[in-house]
Amino acid sequence: MLEGVFVVAVHLVVLLSALVGGWQLVMLGVAWRQVRGARLAVDDFMRPVPGDSPPPEARPYLGATHEAFAALDWRFEGFFQKLLPGEPPQADFSLWLSPDGMTLGAVVATRAAKDPVERTVLVSQDASGKVLSTNDLPGTGDQFGGVSSMATLLHAAPAELQAFHQQRLQAEAQPPLRTWRPGQVLAALRELSERSVQLWERSGDARWKPEAPGEYGYTRKGAWRYARQAVRSVHDVGATQRERLKLPRLGSPGASATRPGPPPKPLPRSSRAGGLLNLVALGVCLWFVVRYWREPPPEPPRAVPPLGSIALEEDVDAALAAPAFADGQRAELAGLGEVTLYQRPLGELRLTSGRLVAEDAFSLDSRPFALRLPMGAHPVFLTVAEADGKQTPVCARLQVSERPVSRWRAAGAYGVDSGTASFRDAEAEELMAARMGPLGMNHPLLPRVEALLSSAMGGLVELAPAPVANVAVFSSAYGDGTFPTWFGLDEGGQAASVVTCFAGLKLVNPPPAGPAPSEASP
Repeated sequence: MLEGVFVVAVHLVVLLSALVGGWQLVMLGVAWRQVRGARLAVDDFMRPVPGDSPPPEARPYLGATHEAFAALDWRFEGFFQKLLPGEPPQADFSLWLSPDGMTLGAVVATRAAKDPVERTVLVSQDASGKVLSTNDLPGTGDQFGGVSSMATLLHAAPAELQAFHQQRLQAEAQPPLRTWRPGQVLAALRELSERSVQLWERSGDARWKPEAPGEYGYTRKGAWRYARQAVRSVHDVGATQRERLKLPRLGSPGASATRPGPPPKPLPRSSRAGGLLNLVALGVCLWFVVRYWREPPPEPPRAVPPLGSIALEEDVDAALAAPAFADGQRAELAGLGEVTLYQRPLGELRLTSGRLVAEDAFSLDSRPFALRLPMGAHPVFLTVAEADGKQTPVCARLQVSERPVSRWRAAGAYGVDSGTASFRDAEAEELMAARMGPLGMNHPLLPRVEALLSSAMGGLVELAPAPVANVAVFSSAYGDGTFPTWFGLDEGGQAASVVTCFAGLKLVNPPPAGPAPSEASP
């Protein structure tokens, strides 16, 4: 009964979403066509200023950035002002060309605010003159903006931005464009204007009022809002929101600050039909998501092969074969070639509760395995691979009983971030968390572990009060990573061994005899 009600409710939600979303999709399509067809007539309100330097009133907030461009050997291309009919200049554009002719730098400063807001924009083009990308380097306003943009250009433009444009435009494979024609300069400014208009139309109101008088967003949070306002304010078409509402909607084809464009055209029927088909497909996808969220498909049980059927050449389980735990066994190890395996005893690990934890030696929030082990002291061995005098730990083994292992069962894997793994009882874990938690990395246990690993590849660390709890620590071979763990079960299904593997081995039979390696550090 409840399942049927749930299915009906899901169908109703999908139907209502399709009806509501259909109208939103049509409106979104209209807006998209308007933005796509937007062409701002930049030359209607951009006035070129003659000369090879900015006007005197612009030098206080453009001088620092001009020095930065000059230091990079960029060429001054001209100075423009945004001038609406009957109003003083509202924005300045100082244009610079990169030495390779591939990038145009535009220093944009708005003058409508109390303090001029300075922005530095880099526009890239290919050899045909097509504008490909824009890169915005924001300052924080007035004199701080000049210093910030100068530092950004001097440190970022020669290395990071140049490498970005080299990769994006593949300038080395194209003849560089050495000069910008006037039409290309206006095209670059038009590209900037269109992108900013899209941002302005999506955000609604283009004005941002500071929280307090004189506050211009010099905080990390406010700087982003102020920089976003600086871009949009360059393209405002009126002094107030009411004046902007009187003008035609920017983004319609051919619209500008002084020339209204034609009314927007509705979507053709073919586009509406395509939108409805998209909604139907969306509803079907939503239905499958809800269905599988409600009834997740069952996962097939993981088959654990018996020991004799493990493919030693392909599986990491190769190190779990019984010969891998015999001294003198020959094997192949990735990166070292043919090696000889030896068993190095680390001591006896005391399990006070039988709940084993295998984890990074310095992790304090690990969970024990579900399978309980016999309480008491059990030996720990480290299997070491030796080749050309170099020793590498390949697996750690906790031997719970002397009974032979008949099959292996995967117990999961754990991550190591410190290069040191460990076996310990859950009560030892709780003791470490209680003792190390307040002291963190200043706990005296850490230098003891480091001293132990500096002289050997593993060992036991006693925890006070001794001899109640201890921890078996050992190097995780190649450093950090995620390492699998297996339980070795006897004929009766009882745990006889626990093994963590750090590397995959390919065993070479039969195992020849050989001397054990020295206890010296590798």
